[in-house]
Formats: sequence, C-alpha cells, structure tokens
Amino acid sequence: MKAQQVIQSVPKFAPKVALVAAAALMAAQVSRADGFTAANIQYLYGSDMGDWKAEGGDPFPMFTFELANGWTYGDNFFFTDWNQGPNYDKKAPISAYGELHSRLSFGKISGKSIAAGPISDLLLAGEIDLPSGVTPTYCYGLGVDLKIPGFAFAFVNFFVRDEVGTKGVSFQINPVWMLPFNIGGLKGVTGGWIDYMTGEGDGQDPWFQMQPTLLIDIGNFWGAPGKLLMGCEYEYFYNFLGFSDKDINHPQFLAQWNL
Repeated sequence: MKAQQVIQSVPKFAPKVALVAAAALMAAQVSRADGFTAANIQYLYGSDMGDWKAEGGDPFPMFTFELANGWTYGDNFFFTDWNQGPNYDKKAPISAYGELHSRLSFGKISGKSIAAGPISDLLLAGEIDLPSGVTPTYCYGLGVDLKIPGFAFAFVNFFVRDEVGTKGVSFQINPVWMLPFNIGGLKGVTGGWIDYMTGEGDGQDPWFQMQPTLLIDIGNFWGAPGKLLMGCEYEYFYNFLGFSDKDINHPQFLAQWNL
C-alpha cells in the first residue's frame, strides 16, 4: 500500500474498534475480583498524530481511552484513539485506531515461580491492531516480564507480525515500562513504549517508533493523588509505517484522568 493511500484512508474499522473496546470492558469486569483494573481518559494536543498524517504539522486534539487489567491467568491492555484531524471539519469522518493486547502467564497457569535473575515471568502474548481504513494486523509471540527496582512494571514482547493486507510476515520487538518518582514532594511518573518492526512485504523498510511520557501528579496538590496527571508525550517515528521518506518527530501536551 502506498503512503498516500494510508494517509487518506477512511475509518472502515471504527465499529470494530468499538466492539473490541466493549469486549475489553466486559473482560475487565469479570476479572476485577482476582487481579487489578486500571482505566484512564487522555487528552492530547499536538501535530501529526492519530490519523496517519505524515506531513503538515498543524496542531489538533486527540482523545484516548486506555484500559489495563490482570486476571487469574494473565493480563490485558486495550486502547483506542479518536480524532478528526487538523482541519476541524465536522463533516469529516472521525479517525479511530485501536489495539488489544492479551497475554497468558506461564507462571500463573503452572502455579510455580519461573523467575530467574531480572526475569519475573514468561507469557504467551498476542495483539490485534485496528487502524482506520486499513486491514488489521495480528501479532503473536512471547512476553518477558522484568523485575527492575523502582519500576511499577517493565516487560518486552517479541512478536511475529502479520499485516493482513501485506504479503509475508515481519518481526516486532516491543519494550514497555513505567517508573513512578517522588522528588522533593513532586510526584509523577515517566513511562512509555518502543516498537521496532523489521518490515513486511515488498518495499516496506524496517521502522522504529517510540513514545516516552513525563507526567506530573497535579491531583496530589489538592489531596487527590493519582487522579489527574499532566505533562508531555514525545513521539519519534522513523520510517513511518515502513516508508523511508516519512519520519515523525514532535512533542505533544498530555492530560490524563485516571478513572
């Protein structure tokens, strides 16, 4: 698929994103008693984000919903992004993108600890990507949970990646982390993720994307710690979706309300 086709695509998969979101919410309700559930709503303001727009730079808002939960045999994570792009055209279709990650823990299933050194668990990992107007992508492989002092969590997923509309498969490495901090009473969290893909099909180059965040716990100033966080997210996307002539490199404002 040409870069321009990706950029101009319409949100054919928005209903599927909503369906996956509903399934993720039901899964969270079922598993809440046996693990954890965390959800948030985010408001972001920046440029070149969310709608697969690779050139321009006009700023616009985007809304994100995230849901993570742990259960008896593993964990799940879901997010969806929604925006109408930089022109604020109310007649334009809303662009939607969603991902559902699900992992099964070998340690939880076996009931035995398989920790070794910095590795705390091994997991069978899967992922579904649902971009607007583009065929879905399926990922499957292994996850490695890491035990690093001070970190709320850190793990790396190793995937075989299959874009349905592209011939062949590729490989993906996906580190994820979160590190809370408290410096002189100033509380916050830094975290993020990295994706490296080897490239799939003819003409798709390897690509690299990272989105680290730095958030200050604003709610802590008025006695509601962990509720409202504000700061910035930085996106760097080298070889946008495997196209060597497309790079993204920008910061964006981020406000996060934890539910």
